[in-house]
Amino acid sequence: MGIFFFLTHFYSYGKSEELAEGNYTTMINLHKFIEQNQPNENISIRVNCPMCSGRNTFTITKMHGKLLWNCYKASCKIKGGKETKRSKSDIKTIILSSYYQPSFQLPDYFVSVHNNQKALTYLKYNNCLDALQDKRAKILYDPKQDRVVFVVSDGSQHFDAIGRSLNKKVIPKWYRYGKSQKLFFCGSHEYAILVEDAASACAVSTKFTGVALLGTNMKDADLTQLKKFKHVFICLDADATRKSLDLQKYLSYIVSASVVRLKEDLKYYDIEQISEVIWKNN
Repeated sequence: MGIFFFLTHFYSYGKSEELAEGNYTTMINLHKFIEQNQPNENISIRVNCPMCSGRNTFTITKMHGKLLWNCYKASCKIKGGKETKRSKSDIKTIILSSYYQPSFQLPDYFVSVHNNQKALTYLKYNNCLDALQDKRAKILYDPKQDRVVFVVSDGSQHFDAIGRSLNKKVIPKWYRYGKSQKLFFCGSHEYAILVEDAASACAVSTKFTGVALLGTNMKDADLTQLKKFKHVFICLDADATRKSLDLQKYLSYIVSASVVRLKEDLKYYDIEQISEVIWKNN
C-alpha cells in the first residue's frame, strides 16, 4: 500500500517525539480507521477524530494518489499521510475532472459593459477597470437581470459566468449562470491572492494573479489549480477566519500559502495599497 508515515508533534508543531512502544497499537488502529473511511479521489471528508474524539475535527483527503489526514483541534497533534492505490472510480474521476468541463454558452443577450453607465461605475468603484481595459478579464453586462457579468474562462473556452447585481431589489447579489465548480482567474503572476469574489480578483490582478472562489465550497473546488503558484495569499472576508485557516491547512499539501487578515475587502484598495497590505503581513 505504499510508504506509510505517521507524524505526531512534528511538521509545523515543532520538535518531533519518538513514538512510544505502547502507542504502536494506536498507530495501527488509526491506519485501519483511515483505510475504512478513505474518500474517493479529489474528495475531502470531515469526521470525529479517532484519537481525541473531537467532533468533526478530523479530515481525510485523497488527492494525487495520496491519503492526507489532520485533526484541527489545537490540543491534538495528529497529522500525516500515505501513498495509496487508485481505484477505477478514482481514475475515472481524474479523467473527467481533467478533460471534461460542462459545456457553457454565454447568453446571447449579454452586451458590452460599456453600454451601461451603472456597470462602469461599479467597475471603477471596485478597481476593476484596469483588468477590463487590459483584457485580463472578460466582463459583460446582463440587461435582463441588471448585472455586471464576470466570465470564467481560460482564454480560449468559457466555463461559466457570475453576475453581480446592480440593483438592491435584484437578488441574490451574486448569481452563477452555469454549474461548473471552476475558480475565476485574473492575471498571470507567480504570486496569487485567493479571494471570495471576481471583483476582488480583478482588483489585485495588476501585480498578483487574482483567484476567486465564487462561493464554491472548499470540498468541491479544484484547488489543485493553485499548485503552479510560488505562494498563495488567502484574503477572505474578516468574518471567514475559520474558513481561511482551513484553506491554508488544505493548501499546505500542494503549495506555499498564508492567511492575510483584512480590515476591508481588497477591491476597495488601489494596487499600491493592496501590495502594502499583502507584504507587510508576510
